[in-house]
Order: sequence, then C-alpha cells, then structure tokens
Amino acid sequence: MLLTGTLGLSGFDTPALTALQRRTGVSHVASNSCPDDWHRVWQTAQMVGVGKAPQCGRKRMPELTDQTFFHLCCNPVRDAFVDAWQRGIATVPVLLGPVSFLAACDRTDGTDPVLLLLKLLPVYIEILHELATAGCFWVQITEPVTTAGPMSKERQTAMELAWRSMAEVASGHALSLVFVGGGGGFWRNLPHVMSLPMNGLHIDMVRGGAELPSVLSNLNQRCDLLLGVVDGLNRIPTDVYSALRWIDKIRSECPRRRVIITPSTTMRFTNKDGRQLPPEVHNTLSDLAKVQRACVAAIFVH
Repeated sequence: MLLTGTLGLSGFDTPALTALQRRTGVSHVASNSCPDDWHRVWQTAQMVGVGKAPQCGRKRMPELTDQTFFHLCCNPVRDAFVDAWQRGIATVPVLLGPVSFLAACDRTDGTDPVLLLLKLLPVYIEILHELATAGCFWVQITEPVTTAGPMSKERQTAMELAWRSMAEVASGHALSLVFVGGGGGFWRNLPHVMSLPMNGLHIDMVRGGAELPSVLSNLNQRCDLLLGVVDGLNRIPTDVYSALRWIDKIRSECPRRRVIITPSTTMRFTNKDGRQLPPEVHNTLSDLAKVQRACVAAIFVH
C-alpha cells in the first residue's frame, strides 16, 4: 500500500495547513509542529514540568539535577491531535523522544542527563496513555540524538529501555510508534536503531538513502517504511524515477509492507507574516502527490 505523510512544518501548525495537507492527498498529517529544535526541547520541558522557554537572552537549554522532579504539567501533543480531530482530521502527533530530550538538556554536575531516564519514563507513559485515550492510533517520535553522531553504550542502553517501555504501553492501546531521526543517516547507530521495537521507521532518502538496502534486509516485515524522498528543505529537486525504482524493489521483495512517501525531514521554512504559507510548502506537498501518482501509475501498468 502506498500512502503519503508529513513530519511537521516549522512555524506552522494551523487548521488551514492541516486542511491543505489533507486536500493535497496526505494521509498521515503531522500535528504539534514547533518552529525549531530548540523550541521543541522547551515545549517538552514545559510538558514534563521542568520549566518554560526563556523569553530573551541566549538560547540556553533546560538544566536538570538529581533533585529534578518530572510530572505531566500539560500535553500539547494530545491537544493538537484533539483540535484536528474535532475538525474531522486524524493526525499523527509529533513527540520528542525521552532520550533525545534528556540529551539536549544541561546537567549542573556535568554528568550525562540521560541518566535521569528512569525518572522521566513514567511521564512519557502517561503522555502515550492520554493520546490513546483521545483516539490516536499513530505517534511520531523523533530521536535526533541517533543522527547526531555515534551514541555511547550508556545512551544505547537508555534508548532500548525507553523504546521497550513505550512499546509495551503502546501495544496495550493499539498505538503505533513511528521512529524518526533528526535528518541525514543513522550511520554507526543504524544497527541499534533497527533493534528497537517500532511500528514504522523513517529514512531520509535525500541525505541518508545509502542505508536503505541495509534497512530492507533487517527491518521487521510488519514495520511500515516511511521513505523521505522529497527534500524537506526544498533545495534538492525530487528524483521521481529513483523513488520509483526503490518502491518497485520494496514492492517486489515485501509486497505486504506499507510504504509512506514523506519529506526527508521536518519542513523548515520561515513563517514571515504569520498568514501566508511560503511557496516551498506548496512545492513540497505537490512533489509528495507527484511521487505517489507516478508510483500508482507504474503499479497499474505492471
């Protein structure tokens, strides 16, 4: 089955954009977008009760200590899903993964903030429970730490613990977890990422497409594959024919695997006046539809 999806759009998370994506034919519309990674970290910090983003000054990160107490203070991930649901559109909420959130924080004693994972995990379990209760079936969990360089053994262990805990909760609610990196390839982290329990995996085909053969050889047959063949930055033209070749290969080797065509990364464009979408957004959505139509036509011909 061929579908299309998005990974979020920086600076825009409006009803008009959600409706536009659905009209364009996007089946998996992301919700809960943030302007950039810094805002995503601070949104998560506020959600888990460890502070709000500073209004001015340098872009510092949340500071954690051994005495930090995590609790669910608010749930913008659920709120964005419910808002779209009330307008008749089921979206895929975007949630920053617990290990990536902790890795982005500072710790006053200089130790790795990821060591606080056991304190944070219950909050993430509560977040997933609230999403499932609200009627959500898919959650896109971003883990940019997996594309930022080789992970230490300690962080690999933390990632495995986090994902196994979240997957256990998700399976009890028929909730699908989609793993998304931060753009580019996973490189040395790929074997570890492939071992994690997930229902969908996103591959940045524009900047990390060389990893796809390895992914196809090792990915669970029941795991959906999100192919990021359209440049989320709208800088590199979409190679429709290359996408067709890969999708044809996937279809021949794994005919039952669901393939979702997506941008390579979160669409990062400046919201200049707060009203009009930049033309790059329309170009990206148009290219998603173009690839899907070409793939469907090729399948019909065969």
